[in-house]
Amino acid sequence: MKKVKHILILTPGFPTDENDSVCVPPLQDFLLHFKEKYPEVEFTIIAFQYPFDKSFYKWHDMFVLSLRGKNLKREKIFVWDGALTMAKYLAGQNKLDVVHSLWLGECALIGNRIAAKYNVKHICTLMGQDVSPKNVYLKILNQRKMEIVALSENQSQAFKSLTKREVDKKIFWGIPTQKYDYSSIREIDLIGVGSLIPLKNFKLMIKTIKVLKKDFPEINCKLIGDGNQANELKKLCKENNLDKNIEFLGKQSRDSVFEYMRRSKILFHPSTFEGSGMVFAEALANGMHIVSFNVGYAQKNSNWQIANSDEEMISNVKKLLSSELNHSAQNLFPIEKTINDYAKLYGLIN
Repeated sequence: MKKVKHILILTPGFPTDENDSVCVPPLQDFLLHFKEKYPEVEFTIIAFQYPFDKSFYKWHDMFVLSLRGKNLKREKIFVWDGALTMAKYLAGQNKLDVVHSLWLGECALIGNRIAAKYNVKHICTLMGQDVSPKNVYLKILNQRKMEIVALSENQSQAFKSLTKREVDKKIFWGIPTQKYDYSSIREIDLIGVGSLIPLKNFKLMIKTIKVLKKDFPEINCKLIGDGNQANELKKLCKENNLDKNIEFLGKQSRDSVFEYMRRSKILFHPSTFEGSGMVFAEALANGMHIVSFNVGYAQKNSNWQIANSDEEMISNVKKLLSSELNHSAQNLFPIEKTINDYAKLYGLIN
């Protein structure tokens, strides 16, 4: 068997440069740590939609081609043709051993075509809302022509209920171990991190603060993120006289998010759906406690309270705020395991 050295990544979006820490962070961590362990492996990355204003560039010495689709339907045919042309060039240079697509969407569709034409392996990693009845690609894609990877047991079960098919592997997006000063003062009671969209359910965070303010009048909360529900949430906050209790911080760099996590006691994550929920792993690794529903890779743990209802979410927070909390860091999802699992899938190791 030929030794695998060239892996083609197909993704809707990719960081515009090495300072862009918020675009698909799990993919960034994965590529950097994989290259560190397997420097002989070459990655070529094709970004279908984003960045909008770049074509060819290097990211940490990896070659990136952005096809600048800008999420416009009229551009799709040109984007797909561009990806197929690039694959043809790589195959001609003997630089195509594995195709790895992200999201069960157009990247997986083109990945199937490339894999069939050049007789190479195709791996597709499910990422989040692609496992939804609204995703038309679930119906039109030939899923037997690819190995499908789920990020969590919850996502795997959701995929099976929609397709009647088991995923081939479950591999979580891992994170590096965080380093921080255990003596840091945690003056923030509650923090929420994520897109401010209905799916993330941050209205429940405001409801929770409203209820808990009766017992904890000085409760101090931060909400990090941006989205189409931001103005509605701010209005709701004002209507409930919570302006002094909840601060909206907007979008923050990843390092800044980690800094806020190290100053906070509890991650409140009321999302109703997650592929994995990397924010969970990041919160635990930064010594936080978590209150969430059973979504993504949620699992019961001394620092993780999983609720079945809104009322239980609120009561779990109240219980934690009334307790002496231990803020020891935990890394339940080490990136070393992610690297090892994909190295096997790529055919690098047994």
